[in-house]
Amino acid sequence: MNNVTGKAVVSEDYLKSRLYLVDELRDFARKTSVVIEAPRRFGKTSVIKEFKRQEEAKSEEEREFNVLFLELEGEETLHAFCFKLFKELLSLYHVRRQFDKITDLLGNAWNAFALRIPKLKIPEFEVELREKTRDMDFTAWKEKLTPLIDGLNSFDMRTVIAFDEFPDMLLNFKNRAREQKDFTTLVDRLTAWLRALRQNQTGGSKYQFVFCGSVNMRKTLEEIGLGKRMNDIESLIIPNMKAEDAELLINSLMKEYALEIAPEGVSFMVSKITNGSPYYGQILFKALRDSRERMLSLEMLKARYDEMLRGGNHDLNHYHTRLKKYLGSVERDCSEIILKHLCFEPLHEKKLFDNHVSELCGYEVFQSVVNRLVYEGYIMRDIANNGALTFVAPLLKDWWSYKVGVR
Repeated sequence: MNNVTGKAVVSEDYLKSRLYLVDELRDFARKTSVVIEAPRRFGKTSVIKEFKRQEEAKSEEEREFNVLFLELEGEETLHAFCFKLFKELLSLYHVRRQFDKITDLLGNAWNAFALRIPKLKIPEFEVELREKTRDMDFTAWKEKLTPLIDGLNSFDMRTVIAFDEFPDMLLNFKNRAREQKDFTTLVDRLTAWLRALRQNQTGGSKYQFVFCGSVNMRKTLEEIGLGKRMNDIESLIIPNMKAEDAELLINSLMKEYALEIAPEGVSFMVSKITNGSPYYGQILFKALRDSRERMLSLEMLKARYDEMLRGGNHDLNHYHTRLKKYLGSVERDCSEIILKHLCFEPLHEKKLFDNHVSELCGYEVFQSVVNRLVYEGYIMRDIANNGALTFVAPLLKDWWSYKVGVR
């Protein structure tokens, strides 16, 4: 596995015990739009990108999907979203050599510009396109985008339009809005249009949308009264790693980096990342590579593990920054109390609330924070322990224990 942290993993780097998720996404995309649901760093983007890679690796005769991938985390305006989608759609029509359709769909005012698309180099094309569209409002954008999307129904193969970090983009809209009602109106208009596109397909489903992001999109929309916007979409759940997934990942990374780890050391690492995400294994191996040691006993491995947790040279720190970014002060205090007490032992929700949180907030706020921590991959309800709350994996628990001074 060449990729250690950060980027999506595909091809030979993709965890083979999880390839079934790509197959499930493909099955969904044949008939419906999809929300990929999982905490941050659990591999949502990797599923989409591996799906895209597999399709592009096929011969033209075998290929079933065009896949457009839009990374939206940094987009802060509806105009920026529309521009990115417009550019990707024009590029697809260009790649599939549908030049006549572009001119037919965009109308006379755009014909001269559309005819030049095959002749323009990408940088020149984007500059001219930005100038052409810079004063367009959402109504004007819909007039240009809707026929391009509807036109996908005439393609020989299906099209998947994947919106990565879509709910994160919505929160960027919120941060820029002057008032809550402005944000709600903006999201209402966008999600209503996307729903109408899904609902108005005729003659078969030739295009579908895939939404994903490290913020729960359904919850984000429910909080502003727009939950029904997504009730027509199926969910693809990215599960926690089982022990056999974790062992496969460890062995794969050992081979990639030519490390020799004692069998009891492998068992130790597996125990620390089981129920977490593949990302946890990547973090561990980054620490081992940084140590420059090629052969590791259990004792050496434990020493490197503790150094990693104390040193902070990894991306686990985003678990702190996300609480500050996405939670209000009361919710943030509540979350930190919850996580601190779970460092000692798993606790059932009612006991945790009664003994440690009830003086800070009501049970409804407490429940919403618990659900947020579950969704974002901090904690889980352990069905083997009657649903008691516990950290998703011992690695995260150990790191959080260091951060709050209980280890």
